[in-house]
Amino acid sequence: MTDDQPTPDLPVGAWHRRGLFREGDQVQLTDPKGRLHTITLTPGKQFHTHKGWLEHDQLIGQPEGVVVSTTTGVQYLAFRPLASDYVLSMPRGATIIYPKDAGQIVQMADIFPGAHVVEAGAGSGGLTISLLRAVGDAGTVDSYELRPDFAQIARANVERFFGGAHPAWQLHQGDLRQLCPSTGLVDRMVLDMVDPWTCLEVAATALAPGGVLCAYVATATQLSRVVEDLRAHGSFAEPSAWESFVRGWHLEGLAVRPEHRMVAHTGFLVTARRLAPGTTPPVRRRRPAPGAYPEQTPAAAEMPPQ
Repeated sequence: MTDDQPTPDLPVGAWHRRGLFREGDQVQLTDPKGRLHTITLTPGKQFHTHKGWLEHDQLIGQPEGVVVSTTTGVQYLAFRPLASDYVLSMPRGATIIYPKDAGQIVQMADIFPGAHVVEAGAGSGGLTISLLRAVGDAGTVDSYELRPDFAQIARANVERFFGGAHPAWQLHQGDLRQLCPSTGLVDRMVLDMVDPWTCLEVAATALAPGGVLCAYVATATQLSRVVEDLRAHGSFAEPSAWESFVRGWHLEGLAVRPEHRMVAHTGFLVTARRLAPGTTPPVRRRRPAPGAYPEQTPAAAEMPPQ
């Protein structure tokens, strides 16, 4: 096989992530001020700026990491965009799950090669890309999206990233609560929706024992609702919840300090494990809030948990 032809035994999308720049590749150009511009290489086409232009043909056939110049001498560094860059710059329908949270989902929900993952909703396809890369060609990702316009955007973004259809992906337009089969064989379920607590019964019948349910919610009230409903349902172990923050650092000689801009709250993540059918979880001992129960005395409220 030549470098211009995909190798059949390569994982889907790998060929588009390496080698010389080819026609149709997405290329990220970085100017001297660190500003990013993403172009799709097309023979004969030009990339125009207010400081001159450059030919796409200057890049086709070149390796990643080359420097090209515009007609006025402005230099641009050229690389293929990383997955995180692609997700942040791709067309959007629904608001995306940010790369920092997608990475947390893949790790903390234990998305493994060959896993069967159910996702709702598909949104703009950002999380779908991370899930497909994690499960690989031998896995399965079933994505459910209610809105046809969002489904169309998600499909276009995912297929553009992988260079075509991914064999592990099935995109279903419709309601997860009506379409998801109750097989008890799903390994992981990821819910990115306003009311994930309405899907708990579906999750309980679809997930295998030990499977992980992961919900992504935007507000503290949603967080409280989904956690309390998980506890009340009885089919899941004690849930865990968290949020993550990412802060860049300015590094210039001895001027080492945190950046002023921080990617802070974008959403809360909740995970819970599916119990074996018919299992009653142990009662979790919790310290009751003082005054939570009228009959509770102040001394009893201050007692440590047993």
